[in-house]
Amino acid sequence: MINYIAFLTNKRYNLGMITSFSVENYHSIREEVVLDLRIPKTAPDLPRFRRSSSKPDIRLPSVVVLIGPNGSGKTTLLRALIDTARIASSALPTEENNPINTFVPFLSPETRGKPTRFSVEFEAEWLALGEARQLFHYELAVGRDASGFQGHSFHYEVLSYFPKGRPRRLFERRGPGEPIYVSSEFGLKLNDDRLKAVRKDASLIATLALLNVPLAMRIVKDMQLVLWSSNIVFHSKWEPPTKTVIQLFEGNPELKVWARKHIQSSDLGIQGFDISNSLQGEKVVFFKHHGLDAPILLHFESSGTKRLFHLLPQVGFALNSGVPAVLDEVDGDLHMDIAGEILDWFRLQESNPHDAQLFVTSHNVGLLDDLEKEEVFIVEKDGNGATQVHGAQDVRGLRRDARLYPKYRAGVLGGLPKLG
Repeated sequence: MINYIAFLTNKRYNLGMITSFSVENYHSIREEVVLDLRIPKTAPDLPRFRRSSSKPDIRLPSVVVLIGPNGSGKTTLLRALIDTARIASSALPTEENNPINTFVPFLSPETRGKPTRFSVEFEAEWLALGEARQLFHYELAVGRDASGFQGHSFHYEVLSYFPKGRPRRLFERRGPGEPIYVSSEFGLKLNDDRLKAVRKDASLIATLALLNVPLAMRIVKDMQLVLWSSNIVFHSKWEPPTKTVIQLFEGNPELKVWARKHIQSSDLGIQGFDISNSLQGEKVVFFKHHGLDAPILLHFESSGTKRLFHLLPQVGFALNSGVPAVLDEVDGDLHMDIAGEILDWFRLQESNPHDAQLFVTSHNVGLLDDLEKEEVFIVEKDGNGATQVHGAQDVRGLRRDARLYPKYRAGVLGGLPKLG
C-alpha cells in the first residue's frame, strides 16, 4: 500500500461525487452493467440528496447501497469501481502487482477473449483549482489474448471533461504502438519524449504522474485516496493496520476524539481508549471499561469494537475531505443500528459538509427501511450466471411512502436469495 500517512496530512483534495459507473466483461459481469446515480427530476428534493457542483440541475445520492444474494456480484461491482482507480494510479506495475492482471473476463466462449471495459463519470477540481468542480469522464478497455489470462494491455484509455456541456478530450490512447493524443492542459508537446515511456500495460495518467506532469500528479493523488477510503484490495478485504491507525490518531487529535466518542456510544461499557508504549517500546491501544480496574488491549476487544477502531479513520477521512468511500459489507461485525448511523453521517449536511459519497454492500436488509429508493440498487444473476443490476427506483409502481423492507421480502424488488 502507498504511504497514506503522508497523503492524509495534505488537506486539499479535488475529487467529488460520482454520477455514473459502468463495467463490462469483468468476473461475473458479462454485458455492460450501469450504476446511473442521477436522481429523476420527479423525485422530491430531500436533504439527503445532493446537488451536483458541476451541474446543479443534477441530484445525486450521498449513500448507495447494493443489496442481493450471496454470490450475486455486489462485491464484484464495487471491486470494479476500485480497480478503475487502482489502474489509473498504478505507475510502472510489475507482473505481480499490476491490477489488470488480477481480474478475468466473464468466462464464456463468446467473452473470454474480449476486452474488459470500465467507465466512470465524476466531479473533480483538477483544471481550475479553487473554482467549482467540473464533470469528467474516464474510460478504459483492457484486452488479453484468446486464453483469457495472458497478454494484458490497454486497448483504449480516454479522459474527457465537459466545458459548456460538450465533451473535450484531455487525452486519448488506443492500442499499443498507436499515436497518443494529449491536450495542452498537460503541458506536453506533440512529440514529447515522456509519451514514449507509456507502456502497453500501464495507465497513461500514472505514467505521466511518475514523470512529474502536474495535472497527472493531481489526478493520481486523488485516485489513490479513493483506495484509502475502501476496504477492497484485489480479491480480499483490507483494513488499515493498527500501526497506521495509531499514527493517524497521534497526528490528528480531532480525529482521535471523534473516533473515541463514537466507539464509546457503540459500547456503553467503554469509557475510551488511549495509546501508550508497551514494555517492548511499541505503541499499543488500551481500552478503559466501566467497573474494571485495568485497561484492556485492543486485541482482546470484541470484533465490533476492533472493526470500528479500524473503520472510523477511513469514514472520518471521507467525511472531512469529500472523497468517496467504498466499503464492502459495511455491516460486518456491527449492529444494524451502528451501520445505519454510519449511513446517516453521509446523509446529513452537518456531518458531511463536503458531499462525500458512501458506496456499500450489505446483507442486512433491515437497513432498507431507512433508505430511499434512489439509494438502493438490487444485484442478482440471470439464468446464465451473469450479474445484473437495477435500481429500486426502476421498479414500476413502487410508491415512495412504501416500506422497502417488506417489499424486498415479498420479492417486489427482486434479488431474493433462494435455497434448495
